Amino acid sequence: MIRKHLISAVLGLTVIAAVSHAQDVQRSEQRLSQLVSLLDDPSWIVREQSTQMIGNPNEGFELSMIAPVLERDDLSAEARHRLWIASRELFGRTTKAGLGVGFGAMRDGGVEIRTVVQEVDQFPAAAMLVPGDLIVRADGQPLMQSDDLRAMILSHDPGETMNVIIERGERVLDLDLPLGSYKFLRGAAPISPHIAARAIRLRWTRQGIVLPENQSVGSGISVDDWVEAGYPEEPGAFRASNARRSPRVVNAGAGRDVHVGTGTVTRGRIEPWSNKDNAEDAITQARRRELSQELHIADLRLKLLKGGIKEYDKQILERPDDQSLKEKLDIAMRELRAAQKLHEELTSEFEALGQPDE
Repeated sequence: MIRKHLISAVLGLTVIAAVSHAQDVQRSEQRLSQLVSLLDDPSWIVREQSTQMIGNPNEGFELSMIAPVLERDDLSAEARHRLWIASRELFGRTTKAGLGVGFGAMRDGGVEIRTVVQEVDQFPAAAMLVPGDLIVRADGQPLMQSDDLRAMILSHDPGETMNVIIERGERVLDLDLPLGSYKFLRGAAPISPHIAARAIRLRWTRQGIVLPENQSVGSGISVDDWVEAGYPEEPGAFRASNARRSPRVVNAGAGRDVHVGTGTVTRGRIEPWSNKDNAEDAITQARRRELSQELHIADLRLKLLKGGIKEYDKQILERPDDQSLKEKLDIAMRELRAAQKLHEELTSEFEALGQPDE
């Protein structure tokens, strides 16, 4: 009888605690709504104080509460910007993951591991990596620069795992790396607002919250449209040289921007455009570089899948009655066919662009 009373008391306290937590969350959401409305207050001091309060975790707000508010269509530009500032403040005080390695230069479409920490108890992934490893894919995404990888790591919580594809000499490895805590990293580089914003978006995306990307002026205009505008066929029409007093940088897709009349940024040297042919050639070469990286990753993917299939074949010979192995082999074969098709499409497009000196 006493045991039943104790169990009932414990269950009662658990229910009370759950109800209390739900009430606290509801009160925090109501306060957040009130503070968001003050982000458009006529007084700058009120707007500033409201931003600081939203970004203060001691006020009871969590990063996950901000995303639904950012999805609202009725937010002003300033209110949205201030919510992003508050989000970065909350993120700065949120637990974040760390890999326990030092990054080297980008090469061959991946981020090179330069150093590995000795504290494998705090960063268990360090025992799985060696200097010289090349991480070419993380969380299923290709890497354009080391900041991509940093944002992906920071978007995780300590204790989670991050899937990566690594090139180690002639070997290709598919690893699930266990992550440690960023706060235990010694000499870690400061987290820039740019990386923080990307990490926040990645974290929200895994939670099923996808916010629209900020649109740059001219982002809906294709690269070809900009070239045609800068180098028209009709005499006396708009010329690229007239754009020098105007905003000249516009987003033109993954990995490259367009500088109207001046050049194209291809994550490297800026080549000047002196005429229409030169402009079109610069865009073509930018696409060649992108395709080259995609082909490198596709090659590694094929190598990884073929190695896995070979291993499954070996295991099936040893355990012919293991149906799960046969199912895994079937899945790997389907993935291999899809990877081969993608590789053929990329190769065809790459070859169609011709050689750089053509």
